[in-house]
Amino acid sequence: MLKSQKIKTMTEETKKESNIGNEVSIQNINNPFEKDILLFLQQNGKCVYGDIFKALKISGRRGQEAVFSLLKKGLVKHMEKSSYIELNVELKA
Repeated sequence: MLKSQKIKTMTEETKKESNIGNEVSIQNINNPFEKDILLFLQQNGKCVYGDIFKALKISGRRGQEAVFSLLKKGLVKHMEKSSYIELNVELKA
């Protein structure tokens, strides 16, 4: 595979995973930890990891896995090179 083909494929995969600017139904989120984090951020706005995990009583390991998954899916994002994360989509019931 040529380098340009590889870059194009990577870009297409990123677009498929990205939900930037979209609405996401909370009912379509299967992971309970991810769902709790999304609802927490919707209610509280930007927050640091530790505060989220503490408020939701989620272990650090489970919380990190959920946050990294949400970041990869484009449902949350880091705020300007900080430890704060915020919703990157609009949640609907």
